[in-house]
Amino acid sequence: MRTKEGNHHSERRLGGLPPRYNFIMNPYPEFRFARCPNCRGKSGQRKVPLLVHVDPRQLVALNYTCRFCAACDLLIAHKMEIERLLWHLFAQRDPAAIGNDYLILGTVEKRAWRTGLTQRRSPAETLPHVHDFKTYHAELRMTQAGWYGRGQEPLVMEPPESREWVKFGAAC
Repeated sequence: MRTKEGNHHSERRLGGLPPRYNFIMNPYPEFRFARCPNCRGKSGQRKVPLLVHVDPRQLVALNYTCRFCAACDLLIAHKMEIERLLWHLFAQRDPAAIGNDYLILGTVEKRAWRTGLTQRRSPAETLPHVHDFKTYHAELRMTQAGWYGRGQEPLVMEPPESREWVKFGAAC
C-alpha cells in the first residue's frame, strides 16, 4: 500500500467539503489501540464511510468503524480489516483488482454514502460529498517492548505482510 503524508491545507483538495479528521492506518493485526498513539488518551469508535481508491480506477466507500481519539481528531483504521472488506467486495465486483495499490482518500458524507448504496455514482457525482483528511499520516510503526540502554533507540516492529489483499495465485 502506498502511504501519503502531509497537511492538506497547502495542497489542492480532492473533496468538495472541508477537510475533516486526521488519519492513520494501523498495520498490526494484534494491536487495537484502546488508547490514542499520539496523546495516550482513551480512544472510542467512530463509524464513517471511508472513500478508497483502488488502482487503476476504482472508487469505493466502505462504512467502517475506526478507533477515534476526540482530543486529536484522529481516525485509526485497521489495515487487515480494511483489506478484508476490500477483498470481499472485489472478489464479486472485479477480482483482477485484488492486491492492487489502494489509498484511503477521505470520508464521504453519510447521506451521499447511503444514496450510493442504491444508485451507482460517478467520481464527479461523489467527490463534492467528500471530506479530505486534515492530515494523512504514514502507516503507524510501533517500537518493540524491552529495556534499552541510555541513548539506545528502541527497535521498530515490522508489520506483517498482508494475507488478505494479495493477488489470486500469489504465495502467502
